[in-house]
Amino acid sequence: MALFSQMQSQMQSHGLALSSEPLVGPSGPQVSTTGSCVDLSRNDPQIGDSDRCGLYIEADPARLVALGRVYEGSTVVHNTPLLPDQVKVGVEEVIDADAPVPVPIHEVSLVGQAIQTFLAWPTHLIKSLSQQELMKHWA
Repeated sequence: MALFSQMQSQMQSHGLALSSEPLVGPSGPQVSTTGSCVDLSRNDPQIGDSDRCGLYIEADPARLVALGRVYEGSTVVHNTPLLPDQVKVGVEEVIDADAPVPVPIHEVSLVGQAIQTFLAWPTHLIKSLSQQELMKHWA
């Protein structure tokens, strides 16, 4: 600290001054300006527990690959209009990282790449989970 004070005194004598406040500090949480990332805080009063769901892929029988939330009312995901049989989902927990997503995008083709992002998902592959199932997965 003494060295800093000495440097500051020398600079002031030459007509220069150092600010005592750092110009750069720790940054706050990153926020998506495009709406492509999911807020995992789950503190949004607009989104209730009933929006939590299981995300499945086509298989015989359909296979649970992730847990997430449905965002009703959305018509576009990543600048692509949703088809009538699709909804916007936020992937919050991956169960099978190697499973293909039903509607891939340039950056995301596997469920493991989809964490904390929004995707279009076919409505017939989204199932509400019982409270007991949710507690098992979200605990």
